[in-house]
Amino acid sequence: MLFAVMPSPVLAAGNEPDSLHRVVIWEAGENGMEGYRIPGIVATANGTLLAFAEERPLFGDEDPKSLVTKRSTDGGRSWSKNHYLEKCDGNFWKVHAGQIDRLDDPNKKEVWTNVAPIVDRITDRIFFFYALSEGAVAGEDLQRYTRVFYRYSDDDGLSWSARIEVTEIMNCKEDGSPNQDDHGNWIKDVNGFPCDFLGRAFHMPGPGHGIQLLNGRLLLQVWHRTPLATLNGREIPAADRNYGLSTIYSDDHGKTWKQGSAFGHGGLYMNESRMVELDNADIYLNARYVPVKQGERNNFRMTAISHDLGISWEGISIDRNFPLSNPCDAGLACLPGSGEKRSVLLYSKNESPGGRKNLVLRMSCDQGKTWPVARVIDEGPAGYSDLAVLPDQSVYLIYETGKNSPVYGIRLSPGLIRVQANDQ
Repeated sequence: MLFAVMPSPVLAAGNEPDSLHRVVIWEAGENGMEGYRIPGIVATANGTLLAFAEERPLFGDEDPKSLVTKRSTDGGRSWSKNHYLEKCDGNFWKVHAGQIDRLDDPNKKEVWTNVAPIVDRITDRIFFFYALSEGAVAGEDLQRYTRVFYRYSDDDGLSWSARIEVTEIMNCKEDGSPNQDDHGNWIKDVNGFPCDFLGRAFHMPGPGHGIQLLNGRLLLQVWHRTPLATLNGREIPAADRNYGLSTIYSDDHGKTWKQGSAFGHGGLYMNESRMVELDNADIYLNARYVPVKQGERNNFRMTAISHDLGISWEGISIDRNFPLSNPCDAGLACLPGSGEKRSVLLYSKNESPGGRKNLVLRMSCDQGKTWPVARVIDEGPAGYSDLAVLPDQSVYLIYETGKNSPVYGIRLSPGLIRVQANDQ
């Protein structure tokens, strides 16, 4: 069931309760940047919306970039100026100059990357996970390793703690223990970097956001791979990069974090993913995967279920309920049910096999088994997106639109969601 196609540019503003209204969160060319990418969004217990993104002076994944956040206290109608969580000003590498490859630029700038916030609704603490990528080395796009950090805020996103590193959690054996030898030394990959049991030193939290389960557990998805290329200029084929997923979790409100199991590797090639908790406390995961067949440029989605609160996963398979479209990240959120009503799952993705455009919002009223209700939000350019549910049960959608183009936000009223769900 496809409902109400909205042409691009979309969405007339209106005061009626079920209208959609699009606003600009990051302007095209804001602060002289080529773009803002990989957006994530969460709603705090106070109803504040926090939007996160990479601020990219240059648009490439391997190029230096900062991490920024903006706040909205009026439901996403207006947004603050940027607050910088990390800046690509070279200061980190100046302090850690000994970690720069001898072939690389000694004055290199930081590639701060990915956004992955989580809200603890019991303590009101907001966590923000992210990574530092090695990026390019001597002009070659290698991206051989990352270091993973988080910061936290106890004042609704106004200020943030110092960074805390958790890379060692990802560099683990299959059982989750540290990937060290009998002498306590870290086992290293072919490039000499500490790695996990599959030789992966590249770990990316998120993107989008993590979740808190009804029992209080904080749960975050992480994707992993080996390098893109070697220093001699040889590209490593996607099928040889050991793409896969894991989770990290905390049962003590973020005081300690542990590694769940690794999954989605061994020929599955899963990477960027999103999770929601279902009505029966299972965790549903929806993931992008990497096409590896020659000439293959589009794919479906892969899904999996966890029956133990996000530790282990089963039923990993390609879900052809989703149309064949370009490989890209997707947004996922759960609108909780009440009384006799089941929760509604919401999914956002660009659904054009010809490129990153045609942003669609889908709904599932059967816990992710089928997604028959869909709305075209924007027929124009659209990349990564994310979804957040506010305390009043309205839904906020954030999405990027490309180089030198805005990042938009759209608020959907609870009435609009429920009416369409009931029509299903």
